[in-house]
Amino acid sequence: MSKPQTKLLKLGKRVAGWRSRRLMTVEALAKKAGISKSTLSDIENGKKDPRYLTLAFVAEALGITVATLLREL
Repeated sequence: MSKPQTKLLKLGKRVAGWRSRRLMTVEALAKKAGISKSTLSDIENGKKDPRYLTLAFVAEALGITVATLLREL
């Protein structure tokens, strides 16, 4: 697995972990972030390289910063 793919998987796991800690479903987080469920699912599964603005919307919906999501990738 290439390094970018590994980092995408790590990012996805971090998003999923924060979502789980907030007791949110994929549907609830996607709605709060203003993105589709499929986009969020692709991010969480490391299938999509999200744009910064998308990450900002997800982070805001989770009540954290983008830096928190990207920390230690």
